[in-house]
Amino acid sequence: MRALITGATGFIGTNLVRTLADTGWDVHAVIRPGSMLDGLEDMHELCTFHVYDGSAESMLTLMHNCRPDMVFHLASLYISEHQAPDITPLIGSNIILGNHLAEAMVVNGCKKLVNVGTSWQHYHVDEYRPVNLYAATKQAFENILLYYHDAHALSCITLKLFDTYGVGDRRRKLIAIIVDAALSGAPIDMSPGEQIVDLSHVSDVVNALIEAAESLLAQPSAINADYFIGGERMTVRELVALVANTLQRPVHANFGGRPYRAREVMAPPTRSTRVLFWESRSAKRSLASELPTLAGARP
Repeated sequence: MRALITGATGFIGTNLVRTLADTGWDVHAVIRPGSMLDGLEDMHELCTFHVYDGSAESMLTLMHNCRPDMVFHLASLYISEHQAPDITPLIGSNIILGNHLAEAMVVNGCKKLVNVGTSWQHYHVDEYRPVNLYAATKQAFENILLYYHDAHALSCITLKLFDTYGVGDRRRKLIAIIVDAALSGAPIDMSPGEQIVDLSHVSDVVNALIEAAESLLAQPSAINADYFIGGERMTVRELVALVANTLQRPVHANFGGRPYRAREVMAPPTRSTRVLFWESRSAKRSLASELPTLAGARP
């Protein structure tokens, strides 16, 4: 099977590329001119790269040349709290790129898409309520996909992710910050820490993406569905205690040393309303079991 991936140079994307290539897929990736290929240097013999220059024409051309059986759309621009100059890049990355992708798919007869959304499309509720403009643009693209599903029989599953972690993650995410504090012994100012986080290992997310793709390939009729993919839930205070106890190193966290962010997500939406069938039958990575590996891989 041939897969085309956007966002292949990101943390989840690089892991998806490797897993697909290792399991026999013919892997192709969409990249921007000048994209950094850090983490994929050894994949040139296993992954074919196609350049998208931001135009509909270049997406049509690369889709015609690739003609994938399955498309994974992971590319996005994340900005927590936007400023006015961020609006155009947010729309370009999270709406226009995806619209070019969907149009090129239907023009070239490619009808299977796994899209990645965000739990931040559901601010303290199970229905749609965006936390920020980033989440609103992700929802806007889902609405565009509904049109392509209804008008052109595009078959799509959107997996809405919470927070992810794993070795090789270069993002300054919460787990990495807490692990670094434990290893260095340096104090860190934190929020009061009562918000609940949902944490998934990257390999579990990749497995869910592939399971969703296989479900689409096995389904003869066009579908349009969305599911939450999550992991372990705990408060930030509980996460700090878990890191300290597992690594046997104190974390000098000054809870309340910084305020909650504007529109802080205190409680994520309930996953039980839309859970992918894969969730109930797969053993997932335990954060406690992964922490020593994460700590050992920190620079």
